[in-house]
Amino acid sequence: MSRMQVVCARPTGRPHGGHPWRQCGPMEAIVLCGIQGSGKTTLYRDRFAATHVHVSLDVLRSRAGEAALVAACLEQGRPFVVDNTNPTAADRARYLEPARAAGFKAIGYLVEGDGRSEHVGPRTAAATARRFVRPAPEEGFDELWHAVPAPGGWRIEPLLTTPPLF
Repeated sequence: MSRMQVVCARPTGRPHGGHPWRQCGPMEAIVLCGIQGSGKTTLYRDRFAATHVHVSLDVLRSRAGEAALVAACLEQGRPFVVDNTNPTAADRARYLEPARAAGFKAIGYLVEGDGRSEHVGPRTAAATARRFVRPAPEEGFDELWHAVPAPGGWRIEPLLTTPPLF
């Protein structure tokens, strides 16, 4: 397998000499969670495109390609954003466990928009919604945020979680 080179996503699009991630930002693994059409890709474009590598099954088209890109980011210390539905803790674990082992800060965003998608039908989104489990700190997140589209941008607040009663 050939080694994948990840280039710093700066506005110029030019690679940097030495260690580009030191110039681009902290070692963060950001995992977006939400049903189809909630606004995950828009959140990525609005908040992270200039500083984080985009990891998306919609773009990469295979788990093998996705795994190779995540591995390259981890190896090179590059911040990245996983832009998939990630409806369950098991889905999120495939990114959180290796990221934390590599010393990355693990950040989760629950993205809740109107749920309308031009890519999938309402039945597909409804099936994802039925399986969806809110992300929780116990999964290994260092931070959890709740993002909702708002006029002129996003309303982003800490994700409120309730500890188990027993």
